[in-house]
Amino acid sequence: MQVDLPCLNCGSRNVRVRTSQRIGMRTIKILAICNNCGARNHVGAEILKLETPIYHERAEALRINKPLAQIDPNQQDLFEQENKT
Repeated sequence: MQVDLPCLNCGSRNVRVRTSQRIGMRTIKILAICNNCGARNHVGAEILKLETPIYHERAEALRINKPLAQIDPNQQDLFEQENKT
C-alpha cells in the first residue's frame, strides 16, 4: 500500500517509511522519515470501509477478526441480533 503524505515540517513529498507496526486487524502505526529535512512523522492508519471489487459495501468486514474471504456466510450474525432487541 502506498500513501502520499507530505512532511508536516517542510512540506516535502519525499518521505519514506522507516518502520511499520501492526496494531490490530485494521490499524497500523508508521514511522515515516522525510528525506528533505530528516523530520520523523508518526502516522496512524486505519481501514474505515470495505467495498468488494463489484462495489458492494461490506460493513460486516469491520466487525470480524479475520479476512472477509475466510468467514462462513451461513454463520449467525450476533451483532444484528443485538441491534434488533
